[in-house]
Amino acid sequence: MNSSRVFIVLMLASLNLFADGRGGVANNQNVDDQASVCMTIGQTASLTGLDDFLLATTDISGQAGAKYTGGDQFYLESNGPVRVEIQSGALKNSNSVLIPKYLFDLQSPVLNTATEGHGAEHRIDAEVMLGAISAQQAGDYSGELVLVVVPQVGGEGGCGGFSVSYPGIATYDTGSSTGQWATLAFEDLYPNPGDADYNDMVLQFRVQENYNAQQQLETIHLDFIPLARGAGYNHRLYLSLDGNLDSRNATYNSTPAVVGDASVKVTYNNLDSGASQISYYDQSDDVLVFHNTRSALSGFANVYDNGELTEPRVMTSIDISLTNPELNPSSQALAGGEFNYRPFLYVMNTRLDIDLFEVNPYDGMIDQNGYPFGLMVPVDWRWPLEGVGIDTAYPYFSEYRSWLAGETDNISDQALQWYNYPLSGAEGNLIWGGGSFTEGL
Repeated sequence: MNSSRVFIVLMLASLNLFADGRGGVANNQNVDDQASVCMTIGQTASLTGLDDFLLATTDISGQAGAKYTGGDQFYLESNGPVRVEIQSGALKNSNSVLIPKYLFDLQSPVLNTATEGHGAEHRIDAEVMLGAISAQQAGDYSGELVLVVVPQVGGEGGCGGFSVSYPGIATYDTGSSTGQWATLAFEDLYPNPGDADYNDMVLQFRVQENYNAQQQLETIHLDFIPLARGAGYNHRLYLSLDGNLDSRNATYNSTPAVVGDASVKVTYNNLDSGASQISYYDQSDDVLVFHNTRSALSGFANVYDNGELTEPRVMTSIDISLTNPELNPSSQALAGGEFNYRPFLYVMNTRLDIDLFEVNPYDGMIDQNGYPFGLMVPVDWRWPLEGVGIDTAYPYFSEYRSWLAGETDNISDQALQWYNYPLSGAEGNLIWGGGSFTEGL
């Protein structure tokens, strides 16, 4: 880029919306003292004060790795709980596109109001970081940021149920999964240090929790799909819901994902033939996700810089129905900010289990050099190529692992989100850019 300025145009100055009531009571019907009666009146909302704003950098303009930031204030008023979402906001210059990150009030990519009536000032900020400059068109970028205001009709905001996704946000229209994915990455030589390229086994996953009108967890849906495999060893992937593994080496008991009994239905989808197989488990079982990773993703897959994409052969979906929703309030699960699911890798060759360090910081799940054996990355992540250390592909990871190992009490914001800062220009040379086969799933 040859300019230090990136323009963004905000098209939405105000918005009025009206929502029909959900639920109600028919005339001449008895209502006992256990009934839940619900009625919603039409909602209105206005969003004003947004002006065009500029993204500028304090770094050298146009240099790879430069960060552009900017934002603006606005006023939101409504007569009921609403949610403000970002519908679009890409920046373009000819055929070159940049995707900024947006935050409301420096906290979240979505703004939820919690009171019956709302009137307050808020702020939206945008940030974009340049990657490989050779791959981007120089010049000014501009775009339209479209904000959508919708009524909250579930949970605390209304009469119906709601869903919470990981990674993602709460959705109050009780629809399907958000489509966003998080990533699991493993080194499989536990307890011995590996080469720290974190591609022995790479998988994507997502979780959706569904709550009733009383904010009690009723059902859970999870999807798992393999992305890359750079290991000589073979593995199985399991999921623990009760936090207690049937394991030789992982003895730590983590917080259960569900309280009380639950029925677990696992659907193994063969992506080659379209056939599926169903198995059932109890809540206390170690739920088998992939029978073996070698058949889920053939050979050394998607870890070499040859431009060829090896398609996954299986996708596993898990549906959990809780027997006791009243024991599982939203404050104690994803809706409350806790991640209590425990996927783990069983290495057939060593007969040892590898946990995610984020879930189990004990049992030697971090090696003598400070590298965790299992990582959970909360984004659709680009993993290092075979033989490329993660410190090289992601320069802030070394600071992150020093902090994990307790070598320092201080950590930068960039290191906490190390996965958002690949080495400039590394795409196609150090980092695999695959994952397109999960689009639309």
